[in-house]
Amino acid sequence: MSTPPLPANRRDGSVDVARGLAITGIAFGHVLRGVRSAGLVDGGSSAYLAADRAVYMVHVALFAAAAGLMVEAALARRGPVRYLRARLGDFAWVYVLWSVVQGLMQYALAGSVNSERTLGSVFALWRPANQMWFLPWIMVMTVLVTAAQPWRSRLRGLCSLLGAAALSIGCWGLFGPCIFLQGLGLSVFFFAAATVTLAGYARARARLGTGGVAAVLVVSALCYGLLVALGRPAAPTTTQFGRTPVSIGEGLVCAWAGVVAVGALSILLDRVRPVSRLVGYLGRRSMVIFLAHTLALAATRIVLVRLGIGSVAVHLVAGTLVALAGSIALWWATRRWLPWLWRAPRRVIG
Repeated sequence: MSTPPLPANRRDGSVDVARGLAITGIAFGHVLRGVRSAGLVDGGSSAYLAADRAVYMVHVALFAAAAGLMVEAALARRGPVRYLRARLGDFAWVYVLWSVVQGLMQYALAGSVNSERTLGSVFALWRPANQMWFLPWIMVMTVLVTAAQPWRSRLRGLCSLLGAAALSIGCWGLFGPCIFLQGLGLSVFFFAAATVTLAGYARARARLGTGGVAAVLVVSALCYGLLVALGRPAAPTTTQFGRTPVSIGEGLVCAWAGVVAVGALSILLDRVRPVSRLVGYLGRRSMVIFLAHTLALAATRIVLVRLGIGSVAVHLVAGTLVALAGSIALWWATRRWLPWLWRAPRRVIG
């Protein structure tokens, strides 16, 4: 039994599910590292390092791939000039706004949060804090993929993929000193997905059918799990793991295996209505969660610590759930009266 491609004017539910899983992984990863920074878990323990590697190997890479899938259709609909103005204006707006909001919160809560800030560092916007580096990175990718348009021909696609792969390998696990030079290890995921396009993804999914998707899930998940457990793969967006030719090679294979595994799982979960509705909703609100979740999880950790709750499991579960639900609650409370918190004004994006 195969799944037919969706019409061009309909959303692909499996991509929303993948984005929902990705943003949940991002929130969980930040809770995990927050627990370590708070001294609630030994950051050098094998269990912590395995969990950290497993999460950071795939969550942002999946987020990048999901974003890349959408480029071709949006560019065709708007045209290059309107598309770039809308995307770059939106990303720049929320980057500046939320960098300042988060920074001021960390400055005001000095002594209660893990990452204290000086007032000067809050406005040093050329040095991103927390998760905000992703927004300048995706601005760079948006410009490059709009110029390359790798879906237009096989030659364009091949040259674009080779260039993106070279950039990813050279920058795998490295972070530059300022915006636009961070997260470049993710380039190949964004470009590969942009080359495939959403329509190409739908065709491939239809050809595989349920049995094929399940087989892909098993093989890719097994590869990912074995490399995480037995290897020493370097993750694409963190310097915590050593960079050697072997670790970078293992990291590329491991990250791709993880992205493919979660993508296949998303296709299967999309057919389970209660799950797809919840996780797909998170995916449709992934940017809202991305922007606000660090405030919610930090508040949760502060409350739990003051209540004397030191259970790592409680912190991980409660922190992740509140990070997701709290971000959406904040969006619901402000979307009508303060819409500019979440999206640039019309005069900025056109």
